[in-house]
Order: sequence, then C-alpha cells, then structure tokens
Amino acid sequence: MIKNIGYCSLLTLIVICCTPAKQNKKNILGEWLFAKIKIESTHAEPPVPFMQDPHNIIFYADGKYINKSGFFKIPDNDDRWENKTLYLGEQAKYKIFKDSLSLLNPVTNTYEASKVVKLTPDTLILKSKDKSLFTYIRHISKQYKNANIDKIVVSKLPCYGTCPVNSTVISNKGELLFYGQQFNTKEGFFQAHISKQITEDIFKGLSTVNIEGLEKYYSENATDMASTTITFISNGKIVKTIYDYGSRSPFELRRLIRNISYLYQHADLKKLIIQDPILTATLQSDTKQVGLINNSESFYLFSELLNASSISNSAEKLPFTGSYQLDLPENTDYKKIDLYKRVIYTDGRIFKIQLRDKTFKTLDLGYNFFETNNLTEPRNYPKGVSTPDPLAIFSK
Repeated sequence: MIKNIGYCSLLTLIVICCTPAKQNKKNILGEWLFAKIKIESTHAEPPVPFMQDPHNIIFYADGKYINKSGFFKIPDNDDRWENKTLYLGEQAKYKIFKDSLSLLNPVTNTYEASKVVKLTPDTLILKSKDKSLFTYIRHISKQYKNANIDKIVVSKLPCYGTCPVNSTVISNKGELLFYGQQFNTKEGFFQAHISKQITEDIFKGLSTVNIEGLEKYYSENATDMASTTITFISNGKIVKTIYDYGSRSPFELRRLIRNISYLYQHADLKKLIIQDPILTATLQSDTKQVGLINNSESFYLFSELLNASSISNSAEKLPFTGSYQLDLPENTDYKKIDLYKRVIYTDGRIFKIQLRDKTFKTLDLGYNFFETNNLTEPRNYPKGVSTPDPLAIFSK
C-alpha cells in the first residue's frame, strides 16, 4: 500500500511538472505579432531585417516556424552588397522545452534560445540573453476571397544605388520566367520549374492580400528609392496592376513581392539566349492609345510573345506602329542612340517586329492582348508628341 501511495504521488508530481511544458507547446502554435521591446542593453535590437515591416511569426505543430519578414544573408564589407544578398526564405525549425524557446537562424545555422517569461493563448514574452524582453500578441491575419489568380508578374525597378532590377513571372503550375537586369546574383533570362509545395505556398498566400481593395499607386514622399510593380493575371487577363514606390504598399503585398522576386535564387535555372528583348516600346497614331504603364505589364506581354507562333510576313497594314530599343553596347555614344531603335507594327494579336539586321519577324499571339486586357483608351496628346510615360505605351 505504501509503495502504491509513493508511486501515485510520484506520478502526480510528474504530471504537474510536465503540464506547463505541454501547455507551452500547445499555446505557442499559431501566429504572433511583435508588440514591444524592453531593452536592457544598448546593443539590443528588435529581431527584424527591415524596421518598417511588422514582425510576425507563425509556429506549427511539426516543429517549423515562419518568420514573415524573411531571412537575408548579406555579405560583410561590400559597398555594393545588394547584388550579392541571398534570400533564405521564411521557414526554419524551432524547439520548445520547459521554459526555453529556441529558434533556428538559417543565416548562422544555429539555434538562438530565449527564456519564455510568459506564454498564454494571447501573450508571449521572451527574455533574450542580454535580458531584454520581447512581447508578442496573438494575431490572426485577415483572409480574403480573391479571383482565381493563375499568374503573377513582379518587376523591380532601379533606385539611386544598387537595388536589384529584375522581372519575374510565376504561374500556378510552377512555371517561372526570370530576367535579371542588374544587381542580382544571376543576370540574363532564365526559365525554371518551381516545386509544387513552393508554388502552392505562393498562391495560397494570396488569401492574405486584398487584391480588389488595393490602391493602384503607393508612394513615399522621398527621392531616389526603388519602385516595384506587380500584376495579377486571372484566366489569361490582367485583373490588377499595383505600382509601389518606396515600399509603401500593405505588408502582405510586399511580402508576396519579396517571395516572388527571390524565387530565382533557389530554382534550377535554365539559361535562355535572348537578344534585344521587346520589353518597352512606344507606338502611336492619331486617335487612340493602349498603355502598358508598368514594367510588370510590359514583361507579361514579353512572356506571352515568347510562346507566340512564328508566321509568314504579311503586307497587311497593322494599325499600331512605333519603335523599341535594342540592347546597347558598352560605352554607347548616346548621341547615336537612334541607331539602336527598331520598328514594331501590331494590331494587338499580330506583331511584326524589325530585328537588329532590319529584317522582320512576325508573331501570332493567338489572341488580342490589347482587347483582352481592355487597354485601349482615347489618345490624350497631339500627334507627333512623345507619350508621357517612357516605360511602355502602345497607341492607336
């Protein structure tokens, strides 16, 4: 009897001791939003790569967590560091044992431990090694029902510095087209197939982006910052394009842009040999214009033309006319830049393109890109006057 009483007492003690640990493992699951920090050291900083981004963490039962701000490996002592920056994604492992939470940092490949000071269903307080306190609150991201998006196009434009300049198209089937122009870890044109899991993560992530409610333009009241455009395609039609200057768009959209624009770094890329890509153009006539006012829309048209059928040149006159610029050689004399311009004729479906040697090739897109995307509008500037936007405007 005494042995049984002792055994039961020991079992009760074990259950009592283990309950907080089990409760912590349960309470930690889900999404948390960084709320505040109490700094005990002058060297302590909130654990975020970019201060304007909210620091959201999602813990899963399989021992993995998501840092929505992502992990970046930035080379030391390099003034032009942005073209060497590696994006390591958002996901890593974690361990929780008693009152200790350890998060794997993919940048250093080491676990960083913090003491769990408080963990309830609504509040998480962690104490770092320097005794600074980090407070998180329970967060539930809003979910939105968007149109069925089958392609997303992202273009990152230059800044006054070494910001990456590139364009990416990703389809919901995992087909990737990437163009690295400058300050990327890969330069040139590439194709790849993205894994099913990563593709699903990208497109399921759209549920936290209110596409219909997004503004068309976001801007920072400052100069020399980078711009980004993103275009959403549904059933082969542009449903919305957003221009963001200075990272002023909602966080979940900027997160989507970041995850797409760095996809190329972890893909099995196949090099494409493409000379003189038709990425920007100005086509005009007397009465109407069709404007591709953002780089992502222009790159989407370019990606479609890559799959167009080559047909025999026709003498039929095509109503849209204009020019595009060839790749410029190094040390180009810009007084002679007109020598590198070539003509384009199109009706939105048939594209007759003058090549570098001034011969023509004709492509059939299979559908009218301008009509499908409702791009035609009245021309609002006189004949002979250049279009106001240098990115890519078509006129009729």
